[in-house]
Amino acid sequence: MRYLVLFIVTIVNLIFTGAIFPNLNIAGIAPDLIICSIASITILEKNMTGAAIGLICGLTLDLLFSGAIGFYAIPYLATGAILYFVCAKMTYIDNYVLPFFFAIGAYFVKELIFALLVYMMGISYSFSHMLIRYILPETLITGIFMLLIHFIFIRLYRSSSMKLKNAEDFKKFNNM
Repeated sequence: MRYLVLFIVTIVNLIFTGAIFPNLNIAGIAPDLIICSIASITILEKNMTGAAIGLICGLTLDLLFSGAIGFYAIPYLATGAILYFVCAKMTYIDNYVLPFFFAIGAYFVKELIFALLVYMMGISYSFSHMLIRYILPETLITGIFMLLIHFIFIRLYRSSSMKLKNAEDFKKFNNM
């Protein structure tokens, strides 16, 4: 059941990222649902599942929208892995404040990796313009969107079908 829910989460991420948010953006600014899901799953599970979902979503986006395989997959996988290494040793994670800052940091790291990939491909790219016009507003809206996404994931992980067998950290979610 857990894998079915994670598969549905991946499909919903791809639908929103590829079809809905490009048409419902405000001045070209839309939240990154994949980063929110990666951050929330990594915070709740403290394993590499978030990075795996990022890789799957990134590869699918590469196949659908990119001319180069790995253009989306590398940033999402690297961001999920960095979040895992940050979250792995943490014992206390707040319900809303810390996930908000993790989503902001994860989005910014993902955009820095994108900028590095674009630079390595030799594409003309003004990082300062993109930072002010797109990256900072999208970082803020992704952090705000993370509050809703993390609330939904907390509710999902309270069910017995989503719990890992050896996880001790999930006991604290039942007390909330």
